[in-house]
Amino acid sequence: MPTLRSATLSPAPAATPSPTAATPSPAAAGTTPSSAAKRRMTARRAADSPDSPHFTSPHKSPLAGTGNFGAPKMLSASPKSSRKRLYGDLVPAERPKWNPRDPAQMQAVKEALHVATTPSCGLVCRDDEQRRVFEFCKACVQQERAGSLYVCGCPGTGKTLSISKVKQSVSRWADEMGMETPDDLSINCTNLGNTSDIFGKVRKKASGKLSPLQQLQRMFSHKESAPRRMLLVVVDEMDYLITRDRAVLHDLFMLTTHQFSRCILIG
Repeated sequence: MPTLRSATLSPAPAATPSPTAATPSPAAAGTTPSSAAKRRMTARRAADSPDSPHFTSPHKSPLAGTGNFGAPKMLSASPKSSRKRLYGDLVPAERPKWNPRDPAQMQAVKEALHVATTPSCGLVCRDDEQRRVFEFCKACVQQERAGSLYVCGCPGTGKTLSISKVKQSVSRWADEMGMETPDDLSINCTNLGNTSDIFGKVRKKASGKLSPLQQLQRMFSHKESAPRRMLLVVVDEMDYLITRDRAVLHDLFMLTTHQFSRCILIG
């Protein structure tokens, strides 16, 4: 009986074989438990290695070689490489080092940034304004009559530079036409200690008991004392002449209304 009982219980495990045991792989058939454990440990270490490829995308398969199939190539975005790629040969290989203590470099920077410095490319977008001012001065010189013109605009829009160009154009035109070149006088009102000092700038040879303004009024009121040449007076920063009663501005512009005045005033 014990022998019969052991004979009926021993084949029981073979009646329900597991799926892994039923279809053993050829490689696993000849491996021992110790070699299988070593293989599992080697695979785990290889997976944890930083050099091993990790396939995290569902669209990539381990069978796709290195796993970089279809991945875009990243471009370098460093400032040096971008500057070199954009400018190429335009960036000089050797440039002088900036030294703020160098007087020559500081002087060059001041001259380049000064508002009165003429740019190398010339004055742009002011051809129409220069033409209108030039035609006004040209008509005054041809007809030998006085006149006044007021030029306004935001700071830094080229007013002073445009009028300087017009002065040169008027002198050049008078020489070409064989006419007497008008005298020119430029006054910057920021340099005046007093607003009434501007009349002394116009009438430099003031003498006697009369003020410079009174001498100018008398000179432009009589033909004998009127100057023979036309006088082009450019008054820059005219807003510094504004006073409470506006008397200086009024008297200045009234100089062009006298009968024998030869003054062309541009403010």
